[in-house]
Amino acid sequence: MEQVDITIIGAGVVGLAVAAELSGKGREIIVIERHDGFGRESSSRNSEVVHAGIYYSKDLLKTRLCTEGRRMLYELCPRLGIGLKKSGKLIIAIEEEHLPVIEHLKEQAEENGVEGLRLLSRGEVKGIEPKVRAAGGLWSAGTGIIDSHGLMAYLEKKASPDTTFAYNCELISLERKGETYRLRIRDADGEVYEFMSRIVINAAGLGAEDVARIAGIDTEAAGYSIYPCKGEYFRVGGTGGKLFNHLVYPPPTAISLGMHTVVDLQGGMKIGPSAFYVEEIDYTVDEDHREEFYRGARKYLPDLKRENLSPDMSGIRPKLYREGEEERDFVIHHEADRGLPGLINLLGIESPGLTAAPAIGRYVKDMVIGDW
Repeated sequence: MEQVDITIIGAGVVGLAVAAELSGKGREIIVIERHDGFGRESSSRNSEVVHAGIYYSKDLLKTRLCTEGRRMLYELCPRLGIGLKKSGKLIIAIEEEHLPVIEHLKEQAEENGVEGLRLLSRGEVKGIEPKVRAAGGLWSAGTGIIDSHGLMAYLEKKASPDTTFAYNCELISLERKGETYRLRIRDADGEVYEFMSRIVINAAGLGAEDVARIAGIDTEAAGYSIYPCKGEYFRVGGTGGKLFNHLVYPPPTAISLGMHTVVDLQGGMKIGPSAFYVEEIDYTVDEDHREEFYRGARKYLPDLKRENLSPDMSGIRPKLYREGEEERDFVIHHEADRGLPGLINLLGIESPGLTAAPAIGRYVKDMVIGDW
């Protein structure tokens, strides 16, 4: 039976980053992906924002990996010609009552080591974004926009010399056998293949709970239950002029960073994402939600008109908590304590997962090398 050194399940930006970090040492690696190419789910259905590390407390793993990943991306992308723009971000206090919120965000972000932060008055916000209504704001110079597809293409290429990418393949079983794991996968034609792997890394995103369950873990008891949270975007057009030039974020909500403006690298304008929990994975955008977007964005974009908004895209985030529950950190865990040495689970890698991806790759590589 064929044997490989490392199997990575999932070819989103995180799985690709892990593969890229582990390649180049002569290890035989296979990446299993159920779709026909990389990044078909959360990795390509987001705002493509490089986050500065503002929103999370200092002691969280996601905070450290976000700030490390941001620095890595700002060094890596210009050198390799991957699209990246340090655009800056404006977090606004829509009303006076929101001013303490953004003041707290600044204090928290500075504890996290975020540079380039500045509180703005109403007039200073107007100077940056003339058509935005706000009582004040927080400017983050370290926030940017990235070509996520370009980043993933680079990571796939970097990993390729040592890595086989098994696209259109789905994991159907994962079983510990002696010192290794026996995996069975099914391809698009229904053919089943079986092989052995010393290390298995679960970076399956929305499917990560299923993979952990296939491995024999009681996911509910482990705190590995995933609750899909959908976010829709509406494109802004036909305004006769730009309504905004930067990323503009309202105060965060309990389950999202708020329905914000998005300016892509081509200059296109969107608003989103919304945030609501779903039972099914469905990427259609409900045109009936236009009114919700219009009313939400009009609070700080008074010149926005309903007819400016048209359905664009949606994404689904793999959250580890339900509405009303406390936010969870990233889970990156070596399952040796559950009798599964060599199995590393990554769950709940939502925002700022894109920013954190290069640092996650390095973090997992260190775990693997420590176990080699």
